[in-house]
Amino acid sequence: MKTLRYMAAALAAAGLMAAPANAATFVFKGATSVNNVTPTNASDATCGSLVTPTDICNVEVGGVWQSLEYEQDGVDLTVNGYTGGEATRLIQDRSPADSGLGVWSEFGDTSADQTQSSSGEAIEFIFNSLVRVTDVEFNAGADTSCSNVTPATIEGTCGSFLLQVFDTSDVEIFSMVYDVTSVDMLAELGVAGKRFLLTALDLGEDFPTGFSIGQLTVNQVPVPAALPLLLSGLAGLGFASRRRKSA
Repeated sequence: MKTLRYMAAALAAAGLMAAPANAATFVFKGATSVNNVTPTNASDATCGSLVTPTDICNVEVGGVWQSLEYEQDGVDLTVNGYTGGEATRLIQDRSPADSGLGVWSEFGDTSADQTQSSSGEAIEFIFNSLVRVTDVEFNAGADTSCSNVTPATIEGTCGSFLLQVFDTSDVEIFSMVYDVTSVDMLAELGVAGKRFLLTALDLGEDFPTGFSIGQLTVNQVPVPAALPLLLSGLAGLGFASRRRKSA
């Protein structure tokens, strides 16, 4: 009977292993939007006189542009911007244009808030655990939806980007070229990753292309939270079996 009790404990633990996953929506556009996020390092992350006071940028320390750090509903997010593979400036455009988050390497132009193909720009999202990304809203700058037909702003319309997904060991597990839409449902991708790199591509368009990210939702992948309980139950089962053989 003791052996059966140990087995029941182990099976119960196994049933608990799929811990509920957290979902979090990060809204980068608008200063008062629902689920709007502000970087946890925002006290040192201001854009200066070129933009409105509600907009947020990362800072340069020792010649190196720093990340923007966010937290929402238990999910930690680190965002980096790159130009030609080198770290560069990010801008979270919240007012009045409400474009969202993008790379801002074209200094001096307050409207250049897109991650643009003409500058070889990329934006990187790093999460604290494996997640699936859904409901990504892309903007063309100045809070205009992506049309992919004619330039929506002086920055041009939205274009295409290379999506690369990396696992917890920073091994690339997925790579695909996407055509930006105003709301891109990456749920169909079904790939869980920890680091997501979006690189704007120049596919021979007759006008500049790029994108800003207004918001995105992530769903954490369940983790084996009850693994220690399961292992202790199995250990107890083995101990009981050894005692029975000794008797």
